[in-house]
Amino acid sequence: MNKPYPNTHVGRVALITGAAGALGSHFARRLAESGCDLALTDLTMPQATIESLADTGVRIYADAVDLADADAVARFADDVLGHFGQCDILVNNAAYMPLIPFDALTLDEFRRFEAINVESALVFAQKLSPKMKERQYGRIVQIGSSTTGDPRPGFAGYITTKMAGIGLVRALAAEFGSSGITVNAIHPGLTATESSRKHLPPALFDAVKELQLIKRTEVPEDLVGVLAFLTSEEAGFITGQALNVDGGTQF
Repeated sequence: MNKPYPNTHVGRVALITGAAGALGSHFARRLAESGCDLALTDLTMPQATIESLADTGVRIYADAVDLADADAVARFADDVLGHFGQCDILVNNAAYMPLIPFDALTLDEFRRFEAINVESALVFAQKLSPKMKERQYGRIVQIGSSTTGDPRPGFAGYITTKMAGIGLVRALAAEFGSSGITVNAIHPGLTATESSRKHLPPALFDAVKELQLIKRTEVPEDLVGVLAFLTSEEAGFITGQALNVDGGTQF
C-alpha cells in the first residue's frame, strides 16, 4: 500500500506580506495548518490574523511594515532571518490597488504602485535568497492578477506593476534555477474580499462572473490549495510559471 505524501511544510518558515487582509490571513492559516512557522507583515500589525492562528501552535513573528519603504522591507527580512535563522517560503501577497482614473494618476502615486507591487518583492528576494541557496530550498510565490489579461479603465498603475511582477518572476526563476529555489505566480480572478468590495463597484463583480466558466465570484478559499502546492516539495520542478486560478475566465 502506498504511503501518504509527507507533510512537506513541517520545519519550513514562510513570510507572507499583506497578512492582515483576507487573502493573507487565509494563506497564513493554510500554511500554518501544514506545519509552517510564519513571518507576517502588513501596513499595520496583523493582530487579528495572529490571534486567529493561536490554535495552530506554530511560531509567529510579525511586524508592521510599509512596503513602499525599501529600507523597512530590508530590515524586516533581516529580522525574520535573525528570529528564525531561515526563511524557506516567500509569498508576495500584498498589493496596492486603488482604482484611479488615468487623468488623476500622478507620478508619485504611480511610484507607490511600483514600490509596493514590484520593488518590495525584489528586495525580499535579494535579502532572503542567500539563505535559501545555502539550504538548497526556496519557494517564492507572487500573487498576480487576471487584470493583466483583461485591462479596464482606472487600473493603469495596478495593471502595469502587476505585469512587471510577472517579469520579475521569470527573471528570478532564471537567476535561481540551479539553487533549489522555484519562483512562480498565481493569477487570481476578481476575488471577493473586504478590500476589493470596498474599492470596486458591485457591477464589476457581476461582469467578471459572466466571463468565467464557473459562474460564481471567487473567494480566498479558492486560492489556498494552489499556494500550498506551489510552496511544497512536490512542486520542485515548476518554476517561472503564472498559474491562472480564475474560474476559467474567457477574455
